[in-house]
Amino acid sequence: MHPFMGIEEWDKIGMSVAESAGRLQRIAYLDRQLAMIEAGHMIARAEYEIKGALGRILWQDSVHCDQLRERCRQLRMSSVAFDKCPDPLLEQLTQLVLESGSALLLLGALFEVVKPAQLKAIEDYMQRAQPIVDEPTIALLRHQRLDREAQIEWGIAALAELKQGATEEELRQLARWTAHLQDLVQAAGEVTGAGPRREPDSLLAVVTSPFQVPKSSPRDSRFTTSVRKFAGMTFEDSDAGRFEAMLLHRYYEMTTAEALAYIYFTAEDKPWAFYCDVARHIWDETRHSWFGEAALRARGRDVYAIPSWIGFYEMCRNVFDDIDEAYTHLTIAIEKAAMKYPPGKREEWEFCRDTVKEPLMTTFQDFDWADEVVHAGFGQKWIIDGVHRGDQEKAQQAAAVTQEKRERFMERAAQAGGSGADRFAGGY
Repeated sequence: MHPFMGIEEWDKIGMSVAESAGRLQRIAYLDRQLAMIEAGHMIARAEYEIKGALGRILWQDSVHCDQLRERCRQLRMSSVAFDKCPDPLLEQLTQLVLESGSALLLLGALFEVVKPAQLKAIEDYMQRAQPIVDEPTIALLRHQRLDREAQIEWGIAALAELKQGATEEELRQLARWTAHLQDLVQAAGEVTGAGPRREPDSLLAVVTSPFQVPKSSPRDSRFTTSVRKFAGMTFEDSDAGRFEAMLLHRYYEMTTAEALAYIYFTAEDKPWAFYCDVARHIWDETRHSWFGEAALRARGRDVYAIPSWIGFYEMCRNVFDDIDEAYTHLTIAIEKAAMKYPPGKREEWEFCRDTVKEPLMTTFQDFDWADEVVHAGFGQKWIIDGVHRGDQEKAQQAAAVTQEKRERFMERAAQAGGSGADRFAGGY
């Protein structure tokens, strides 16, 4: 019988604990920076499919970073040391990726340069590691590799579509851009840091503009947008009318995901666990929007003909005083309130199951309810306990203030030409 449960190269020397932790820290540093970049560009990019994909990718990147952070702690690297930038050239690289001026440049940076370089570093790590002593890391990276490869596969396919519609000048700009970023990776000794280091090639440098989060979330040319929810729409006072509104409530949650991306991108000096929770929250709200889109598509609806609601992001970006107030509105005023029964999330699920008898939407609402329980827990942790030191009454008072601000904001939007109801019940 084979010793060591079939593990080969059991007599390999491998890497030391310090070298192992150092290499993992560099991979994870890029994950954390990329998650922040993806949050910013989730808002800034108009291309709807890219916007949604970034919501998923930033969550995966934050999970990967968190896993590597814990593994480095086990390898005797403190959290304080882990959180430091391991290489100024990697910092320069990610700052440039943030400043990608278009979806074409962003996807080129992510999927032709940085993420393949990370995957190369992971493959190198797995080849060099002693397979018995470092089995925890090897097992972790083996599973992460599946997500990372799937990201790159999607990104390369999406980039190919963008290239088909690009001008020759845009393609030349993309080639210059990726060459510049690749040069920085090489100058840093690759993501591993173990390669030869050198100064970046100044002849490859590209001039960029500082990244700014937009005041209004963009949509591509297939869409019209509305700050006012349900602008120009009316619903029958019936089960059918309520179900139609529920479909749209789910579909409209992309603006909620964008608001959370704004919170993630602009938050400063928060514990790392906060960013992990908000990343999960972003992905959940992106999924909820996809619930609505999938349900509408299944019913033969043209999702691009439905005005895209962008009001939740605009409110969080431009009305609330800070991200704590924005997160209070979302988690306490809305999601914690949705735990009440009836109506609440449980009753919405029962309505789809028992009244409408729509199997697909029943499944969607079942998982929407489960996710909202998680989100209410985020509100308890970061707002009630974190901001208000466990004082439920103060948190509810703060939530009431956010509702008043929302109502005034939506009233101004209506006076500016919007129409339709901004409904709290059943959605955001």
